[in-house]
Amino acid sequence: MSGRARHALLFSALMVIQVMAPLAVAVPQIGPERVLETDLDRTLLDVFNAGPSGDLAEGWFLPTEAGRVELAHRTSALVAPADWSAWTDETGPLQGWYVLGTTWPVPTSWEGELHEAGVHCGSFLPPAAFHCEVNGMLPEDLEALGVVGMQRFAPSDRVREGLLQDLAKNDGPVLASAMLAGEDLPETMPRGVEVMSHSGRFVDFLLTAEGLATLLHEPTLEWVEPRPWFVNFNDEARHIMNVTGVSSTTNMGATSTGWTGLDGTGVIVTVADTGLDNGVNNSNMHPDFADHIVDVVSFGVPSGTCSYYSLSTCNDGAANEWSGHGTHVAGSVLGDGTHSNGAIRGSAPEARLYFQAIETEATISGTTDGYLLGIPNNLYDLFEPAYDNGSRVHTNSWGSANNGQYTTSSAQADASAHILWDMAILFAAGNEGTDGNSDGEVDLDSMSSPGTSKNVITVGATENDRSSVTATWGGWWPTDYPTNPINSDRQADNIEGMAAFSSRGPTDDSRLKPDVSAPGAWILSTKSRDTTAVGWGAYNTSYTYMGGTSMATPLTAGATALLIQHLDDNLGHSEPSSALVKAILAASSTDMEGQYSSSTNGAGETAPNDHEGWGRVDMWTAVNASFVDNESVSTNDERGWSFNVPSGADDFRVMLAWTDPASTPAASTHLVNDLDLAVKDPSGTWTNLSNNVDNLRGLSFTSPAQGTWEVHVIGTSVPQGGLQMFAMTLSEDWALTNLTVDADLDGVEDDDDDCPNTFGGSTVDRLGCPDTDNDGYSNQDVNWSIAEGADAFPADPTQWADTDYDGYGDNAVGFQPDSCTLVAGNSSQDRFGCIDSDGDGWSDPGGGYTVEQGGDACDAIQGASWRDRNGCADEDGDGASDPDPTGSDASNGSAWVVGDGADAFLGDATQWSDSDGDGFGDNPAPATDPDGCPSQFGDSSADRLGCPDTDGDTYSDPDAGFGTAEGADAFPNDGTQWADQ
Repeated sequence: MSGRARHALLFSALMVIQVMAPLAVAVPQIGPERVLETDLDRTLLDVFNAGPSGDLAEGWFLPTEAGRVELAHRTSALVAPADWSAWTDETGPLQGWYVLGTTWPVPTSWEGELHEAGVHCGSFLPPAAFHCEVNGMLPEDLEALGVVGMQRFAPSDRVREGLLQDLAKNDGPVLASAMLAGEDLPETMPRGVEVMSHSGRFVDFLLTAEGLATLLHEPTLEWVEPRPWFVNFNDEARHIMNVTGVSSTTNMGATSTGWTGLDGTGVIVTVADTGLDNGVNNSNMHPDFADHIVDVVSFGVPSGTCSYYSLSTCNDGAANEWSGHGTHVAGSVLGDGTHSNGAIRGSAPEARLYFQAIETEATISGTTDGYLLGIPNNLYDLFEPAYDNGSRVHTNSWGSANNGQYTTSSAQADASAHILWDMAILFAAGNEGTDGNSDGEVDLDSMSSPGTSKNVITVGATENDRSSVTATWGGWWPTDYPTNPINSDRQADNIEGMAAFSSRGPTDDSRLKPDVSAPGAWILSTKSRDTTAVGWGAYNTSYTYMGGTSMATPLTAGATALLIQHLDDNLGHSEPSSALVKAILAASSTDMEGQYSSSTNGAGETAPNDHEGWGRVDMWTAVNASFVDNESVSTNDERGWSFNVPSGADDFRVMLAWTDPASTPAASTHLVNDLDLAVKDPSGTWTNLSNNVDNLRGLSFTSPAQGTWEVHVIGTSVPQGGLQMFAMTLSEDWALTNLTVDADLDGVEDDDDDCPNTFGGSTVDRLGCPDTDNDGYSNQDVNWSIAEGADAFPADPTQWADTDYDGYGDNAVGFQPDSCTLVAGNSSQDRFGCIDSDGDGWSDPGGGYTVEQGGDACDAIQGASWRDRNGCADEDGDGASDPDPTGSDASNGSAWVVGDGADAFLGDATQWSDSDGDGFGDNPAPATDPDGCPSQFGDSSADRLGCPDTDGDTYSDPDAGFGTAEGADAFPNDGTQWADQ
């Protein structure tokens, strides 16, 4: 950066601070000590007058019993309503946006009760709060409504650091995407802030640095970040996903009488992409689509964005004249193979197509990927027209590289899926997979947005089955994949492995992504005749090869159409929820073996994992799943079903999915409604899945026992949206029977349950009480002590009893077993739980246990030695004990000297033994003065240490392993000569 540029930046920063100075909040000098911690760069925040203020109303202190809020950049504290007026500058009725917290788990009814009282809430903030608009209520009024803590957003809570960085380098203006607290814009728009588009809670702004500094103090703003750059994520796949098998009426009828083959008939799929062939549904359209198009519509660049970039054309129609990407994607979904005599088809060749052509620009920075500037500001404006046209599958092979972030577009996709509950929305994971640290494994944390959304089906890309393709990942992208086994891995020769480019999870809040995977390398599909581009390689004028998660996603969208057709036509389940579709696809996916013969590299890891998700789509397993759909729970509610597993049954999965309310990027984690899963096998053993981040959860069971099983879905905390609807599925066709359950839903009848109102799985000391570590022994509580049989080690499944109460368990094969179960002891080195008089960790010898077996050789003196004897003084810390004083030691018998193994080199931690007694240590370099001849006494010191030196000239005599060429004495009997060069 030039000196002029540096001065300009400093001047700009100073101007912003000066303009914003009147907005600084006076900090009351009462209440708890302030804690000004945030993950954001404090220097950057100060440039925009958005640094931590210390205002208690903004939660700048350590959380108390009033609660906390886990925000994107910090954990803030809530102020108790009773302290609000004293701790803040607000003494009258409250007006505006506040964070209101309650106890966890949050009652499902609480949001509705607030609404009835005139408090309107938007985003849920973990663990137990909402961002709400309050109109004229006092703190005590809120307390009466169940509010236990409250705060206001701080300016720094509202912004992604990347936007601060952008405007610190350049005053702007820049495009930014924002999420409002409600749906209303600020009453007065600050200088330097221009609204480019506004839809519901989502806004695109044009911001200067001054404008951002002002906007961050605006209470109606919840979040603002850089506007995302959406780009594309650029046959054999049908049989890899078992699409070919389910397309046959013969195969399906053999499975169940009356079932018909699947081809997508009756299902409308929307493809949102760059364009479709010639862009017009007429006689010139590609023959593989011509007879089953619902409509082709064009989404041009919004006028404000078009003006900002000075684009000459804002909407050039729906033709795919540039990359051919959209045409290829559409063919993978539902191309019917007309131009190939049926040889090259999509997954659902008889589904109907509603195509949304997105205006794409490649001129902004010269990139060949192209930016999809026609994507609406609010993605609901993309999804809702498709839904209104009858589409129930919406596939999107594009996104923005955000490395796992939950962005405004993620929130938009989640909100849309929540409203359009029976439309499956699919997004490509992205093509950001690289081996950045050159360890031969694709790095994690590269998931793109909106693929980071909770409610969409995010698809990763696997390799294909094209042995003729010799191209390797390292051959095409040597800097991305510099190291084997990825470097030399062929791109399409192993269906058990992931494509190297496929973006990996998890999301930034540790959710599993992708959800599933499908072939995405060397996919053969329809070619746009409006372009000369051929993607990865030409096939003919009507078809071409391409690769990317862009290709895996439409193949999965076609499979989704087949599944919806099957649920309706063959099973009579019309209007399946998108949660059910997602659950079945995940439950039925194949756990791939990986292509590198490694259980720790890529898809070689056990699914689910952050490479393949739950595995590769498998339609044959999917059509044989059993399920329940559109069931519901509230907080502390439960639903249960039983099913019978036959003898010799295959491994199976139980999968739970629900469409969660949208989160906000301002939160640290993004799950709103938390449901849990519990499964009981015929032996009565419970497997509980408690996961507070994912809304797609599953359990896998291998070699399942024959008999009656139970599955229970629990509403752990359901704060938003009323009852939470969910779908649950088994990967096998086993009938599910609704259960009448016991009071606490733990499978133990109330008459036998020792804790009838508390869910639990204990079976040994008590029945049906909480058992944290699942070892059969119940946790201690006020009515049941360890002395009565409760688990003395509630977090350790290998220990439960401690007879002598010394902290070491009685189970000899468990963790840290007590070797002296009837005598309390504190030893921890040679054995656990025995008497250790000097407190050095080594137990006292006695009772048949000797020093030779490991007991403390100096049990009256604390010591750390362990090489020659245990528990004696070791001044240099090398493990060898110090020699005893000359003579007899009354407590330990004869004195222990160097000849017995004591340290021959006190004060030197690198040497302790001198076998030949010549004063040079046995340990080799880099230890101090290493003996070159450790078994021979010697005093040489010039060429090597401690070897024989007959003539005393300091050079060692030559021997078989060390001759004159290595530096030994050339004249071993002449004290005046030693070298002869």
